[in-house]
Amino acid sequence: MKRTWGLLTVGVLLLVTACSGEPAQSAPPPPSTTVPAVSTTTSKVTSTTPTTPPPPASPAKVTAACPFLPLVEVQQIMGTAEFGQKGGQQEAAVKKEDGITKYACQYNGVVGLYLHVLPEKGWSVPSMSAEAKKECVTPPTMLPGIGETAWYCENKDDFESLLVYKRGHGQIRIALFSTIGKTRPDVYPTIAERLGERL
Repeated sequence: MKRTWGLLTVGVLLLVTACSGEPAQSAPPPPSTTVPAVSTTTSKVTSTTPTTPPPPASPAKVTAACPFLPLVEVQQIMGTAEFGQKGGQQEAAVKKEDGITKYACQYNGVVGLYLHVLPEKGWSVPSMSAEAKKECVTPPTMLPGIGETAWYCENKDDFESLLVYKRGHGQIRIALFSTIGKTRPDVYPTIAERLGERL
């Protein structure tokens, strides 16, 4: 479990490394263990421009990440149309590895919503969450009452991450919302509540 859980924590590290402007100090991990790369080809990326947020329901089957948190909704929550303006919203190609299906909705390249779906059997949410918290450079702010567990924290190079874990439909669904820089204190709880309803 710890080996596979590293996929999401590696994703957080890749987000930080990709935008830090510094070269990686070690060889990159194999492609099968990475979150979608910052530069994606147009054949693998689909631009979407939703006009309304999705309904607050948990679908039996996940097919994409963007419907869970469209860019226009993030802009409304954050109170700015500048967020995501550079690259817009793009759904990355779906990847599957070790029983985990990975979806990504990118806003401005690496920041965005990363969604991992895995079978409920054989996985421990507390151990996965504890492993992910090791990437925080400040103590995580817990968001009780949302999903199985939810929290946000600051990461290296001014990145901030919000994670929501939820069980349902025989699966564990993990949402990682990542952005750069600090935002208002109500933004992460609002996004977490909506993800908790929709996952």
